Amino acid sequence: MDYLHNPSIAETVSVGSRAVVNAQRYKLAITGWMCLLLFSGFVAGCGASGGGGDNPPSDAKDSAVKTIQVKETEFTLKPSEITLDKPGTYVFKSVNSGNTAHALEVEGQGIEEETKEIQPAQSAELKVKLEAGTYELYCPVDGHKEEGMEGKVIVKEGSGGSDGY
Repeated sequence: MDYLHNPSIAETVSVGSRAVVNAQRYKLAITGWMCLLLFSGFVAGCGASGGGGDNPPSDAKDSAVKTIQVKETEFTLKPSEITLDKPGTYVFKSVNSGNTAHALEVEGQGIEEETKEIQPAQSAELKVKLEAGTYELYCPVDGHKEEGMEGKVIVKEGSGGSDGY
C-alpha cells in the first residue's frame, strides 16, 4: 500500500517515516547510478580492442613458453641441468622440499633474477626471458651454492626438438 499517495493515510504518516522513505529512494537512486556506470565501463572495455587483430596484446610477447619445476633440498637442485629448445620467456617454479629456507637464482647473459626466500614446504615462481646461451642456476642463500645447490640452464637457438623443454 502506498502510504504517501493515499489521502486518508498520508495525513497520519509522521515526518520520520517520510525521512525513511526518502532515504530509501536516495539509496536506490545511488545504486542505480553505480550500476549504470559499471555497465557503461564494461561495454566500453569490450569495444576497446581496436578490432585490427594484427597486433597481439602487449603481454602476449612476454607470456611464458613453459613452466619448469625445480625442487630444492639440502643441498641439491633437481633437475640440476635444464635444456630449453628455444629462447623465450620461462617460469621456474621453485619448490622447497628441504628443511631450511632456500631461493632460486638464474644468472648469465646479462640477466640476474632471483626469487624471494622460500620457506620449507613452500614454493615461488621466477619468470625470466632467456636468449640462447648458458645460464647459472643456484640457491643464493647463505653459501648454499658452494654446498652444491647449483646447476645450469642451456637455451638452444633452434625452434625446437623433442629432448628439451
